[in-house]
Amino acid sequence: MNLILSTMMTQLTELELGLSGALNISDAMDALINALYINQVPPAWLKICGQIGPTGTYNRKNLSSWWADLQLRWKQLEDWSAPSKPIEVCPPSVWIPGTFNPMGYVTACMQVTSRLKNFSLDSMRVQMDVTSFADSSAIESQPEEGTYVHGLFMEGARWDMEENCIAESRPKELYPTMPVIHIIAVTVDEVKTEGFYTCPIFTTTIRGPTFVFAGPLRTTCNPHKWILAGVALVMQPD
Repeated sequence: MNLILSTMMTQLTELELGLSGALNISDAMDALINALYINQVPPAWLKICGQIGPTGTYNRKNLSSWWADLQLRWKQLEDWSAPSKPIEVCPPSVWIPGTFNPMGYVTACMQVTSRLKNFSLDSMRVQMDVTSFADSSAIESQPEEGTYVHGLFMEGARWDMEENCIAESRPKELYPTMPVIHIIAVTVDEVKTEGFYTCPIFTTTIRGPTFVFAGPLRTTCNPHKWILAGVALVMQPD
């Protein structure tokens, strides 16, 4: 976060000096002007955030939406590191799309569980239990084991709160919001497979290189149905 904010401030300050005539307009400044004019995120900023890779850009947001998302990320980090509480105390529910390395956070939670139970981290797997909390503000504190996360969207289907399982999506609902999810670490022999669909989780709707991890979600249908439908959870809808 510090790197992206400092880079943005440096480049915008230099651009201001260039427009005022104090500096010569360089190619980098010209590219920045064009990106700002068409409301596009400059590639240099995306690269720092890890949203550009070998296959191209992973971001589909325009500059306005991307900036609003960055402000929400900053706010979560500010609340997390507030001096009024110990920094190791997580928010009641973590907005996982707001983390720059979501898999790193999930792995850290798995490592805590593996140490408490004296298990090898390699033998641990992700288990996802969807709660009945549609609003994360209703959560008062983190659970004793695992972590609460929110901010995920389902693509290709929806979550049925009444039946507590995956259901057919409704018309004109492209990315229905998921309730708060309780992520816990279990051993390989405790992984639920019967009546569950192993749902992949991606950072953006580009999928592919933005894959983070996969976890089981309850289903009353054959999981092959959701595989053929391409059902997945995404952290950033278009």
